[in-house]
Amino acid sequence: MEEVSTFDLHAAFLRRARSDIKSFLEAFATLMEQSLPGQVEVRRKKDSLFGKTQHVVGITIHLGANRFELENAGKGLHLSRHHEVRGIVLKSEELPLPDWLAELNKELGALSAGMDDAQAALHDFLMS
Repeated sequence: MEEVSTFDLHAAFLRRARSDIKSFLEAFATLMEQSLPGQVEVRRKKDSLFGKTQHVVGITIHLGANRFELENAGKGLHLSRHHEVRGIVLKSEELPLPDWLAELNKELGALSAGMDDAQAALHDFLMS
């Protein structure tokens, strides 16, 4: 039940942000960079040749064997997920935005559960 409500929050946020893709991408990139340091690559492009401001043009999130990519393709977002083993992409698929967010959320949940299990095992080992 909690997974559905989280997804609904993401979907509502995206609908609201659709009118301003640049703002959404910047907020999403910042959230991902802060939440998953070392696992997120953000690509930015200068707004003009001599300008100081930049905007996000792409985000890559590495989670286990999956790589989630979000690209600003001009008229909309291009979203994909790639399954890699030892640096070789075994499967690539383009996903609509709601599915991409749901899969990202699912992968984050699995990663979090795995970390909880590892932490509990380490705690039990150290306390025995």
